[in-house]
Parts: sequence; structure tokens; C-alpha cells
Amino acid sequence: MSELERIAIEKAKEAVKLDRQGSREAAIARYKEAIQILSRLISLTQSPVLHEVYRERMRQYLDRLNELSDETPAKTVVRQAASREEPRMDPVESNVKWSDVIGLEDAKRVIREAIVYPWMRPDLFPLGWPTGILLFGPPGCGKTLLVAATASEVNATLYTLDAATVLSKWLGESEKNIAALFSKARQDVSKGKPVIIFIDEADSLTAQRYLEVGGEARARNQLLKEMDGLANKNKREYLYVIAATNKPWLLDEAFIRRFQKRIYVGPPDRETRLNILRHYTAHLRLAEDVDLEALAEMTGNYSPADLYNICLDAHLTTIREMFENKLEEPRKISMRDFIAAIEKRKPSISEEMVMRLLEWARKHEAV
Repeated sequence: MSELERIAIEKAKEAVKLDRQGSREAAIARYKEAIQILSRLISLTQSPVLHEVYRERMRQYLDRLNELSDETPAKTVVRQAASREEPRMDPVESNVKWSDVIGLEDAKRVIREAIVYPWMRPDLFPLGWPTGILLFGPPGCGKTLLVAATASEVNATLYTLDAATVLSKWLGESEKNIAALFSKARQDVSKGKPVIIFIDEADSLTAQRYLEVGGEARARNQLLKEMDGLANKNKREYLYVIAATNKPWLLDEAFIRRFQKRIYVGPPDRETRLNILRHYTAHLRLAEDVDLEALAEMTGNYSPADLYNICLDAHLTTIREMFENKLEEPRKISMRDFIAAIEKRKPSISEEMVMRLLEWARKHEAV
């Protein structure tokens, strides 16, 4: 196994180097060899973590292989020029209000203590305040919404940092992109405005890698270095890093330690589901037989995103009928429409996922 991993790493490094040099055919050959070895490793490993890491790496190589196979020489020149352009680092506008975040009271409390209160009364925090917050939990449960609402609450400048923004296959560029983003954020902080750097899908940037190619390790180390600068006890900056992940067990331990606060953002309970359904149906025309409490009872393990899609599907049913039957207006949404939407849409959160996240929370949560 270890020898196969070593060979796969070498083949992938060669592929990236040849890709950078524009040696398209040679790069394709090396990518294919790396993919074949990864396929062999997948069949041999018994570790779920390694299995997932190998599959993810193989998927990335396959995507790049397909891109190269479709390229003409002219496209190659354009791609090489574009790949060396500076990544866009424009702040993200947020119009999400704190009231738009339904439930998640523990997460709200921690964020208020770490970000909102220090901004309002810094004199009450002689020891400083947490600058790193890790949000982990199932997909679609409001992690991104929390970050957007927090930025609005303190009128912060919000930057997003993800693999698509900063990672580059060119040697040395990934860490430069990360350093540039933090430098820009510190310039904004120096003007007296809070700044939040949001790392979405943090595992894609900071996972424990058994197979690393190019500048991945250096990019991760650069990120850790920047976060160490934020944690300097002599500093009292309003520069925060908030990360979100659905797979916290893939995160590098050194990365986890940089976050003073680690918060589980779990699926909504029955009362929260009811409030979410009320929120999404507030502007819809509902028939008298619609029982939101019954719907909340029926939707255990449905995420807020799932509940939104159920409401959307039920509403679209009446719109479709209106156009198909050439009616003037859509009818009111009935209980039958909601039940049909639920039957067609299974919950995106499994019991196994929740149990694994709770197990990780027992070992790492810090609220």
C-alpha cells in the first residue's frame, strides 16, 4: 500500500509539472497512470477515510484528464494565460438578517460572544476574543446562513476562501493567493471595519492528505500560519476566520486547534422545523387543510434546505396546473401537495451521518 501511494504521488507530481509546462500528451499519460494506481488503492484499502481520500483525488484527476483531452492547442494557450491571472478577491455582499436564521440558538450565542459583543464593547474584553470559529454539521442546516447574518449584524466585510478561489496547480501560487487574501483583509481591518474570512467546505483545503500533489501541503501550511497570526495574544483585531464543513473528521488536527470555538450545527428539531415551514409559507396561499404542525412531525431528518425545497415543490405543482389547464390564477396549495412533495424528496440527512458528527462533537466541540 505505502509503495503504491508513493508511486501515485510521483506520477501525479509529474503530471502536474508536465501540465504546467504545456506538455499536454505527456501530462495525460501521467494522469492516467496515477488514476490506475488510485483505482488499485481503492480496491485494497479497508479504511473508510482512505477510501474517501483516494476517490476524491481520483475524481480530480479524471476531471483534469477530461479537460486536457477536450483541449485544442489554442485552448491550451488561453487556459495557461488565464490560470496565471490573480484570483478575484472581492468581498461578498450580505443582506441576510439575524432574524432570518431560525433556531441554532447555541451557535448564535457563541457568535454573539465572539464577534458581536467585542465589536460593541471592546473595553470589556481585556483578554481579547476568539478569532476562529469552526461550524460543522450536516449539509443544508444553516452554516453559511449564520456567517452571512453575522457579517450583516456587525456590518463586516465578508470574503470567501475556497479551493476554487485560491488553489492553483502552479507551484507556489496557492500559498501566495492565501497570503494575498489575508493581507487584503488586514488592510480592511486597519480602516476600522470588521472582516470575516469564510472558508466553506474547509475539508477541501485542510483535510488530512495521504496523497498530496504540488503545493497542497504548502497552501495548508500558509493558511495555518495566517491563522496563527490572528491568534497572537497581543493583538486585538476584528479579523475573524469562520470555517464550515460537513466532514470534520477529514480536517487536519493542526487546523482544528486553530479554532477556539467549534460548534455543531445540527438538523432542526420539531419546533424549529415548524418555524421554518411557517417562514417559507408566509407568503404562499395555503388551503385550509394545510397542517404545518403535522408536516413538521413528518419531516424528521429533513434539513432547512430540504424544507425549503418541499415548500417550493408544493407551490410549483399549483403553478404547473395553472399553465397546463389554462387557468387565470393558481389554486391554493393543499396538504396533498405538501405530502406529495415529501414523498418525492427523501431527507438529505441520514442517521449514520448524525451519529458520526455527534461522535466527533464529543471529542472536539468547544462552545
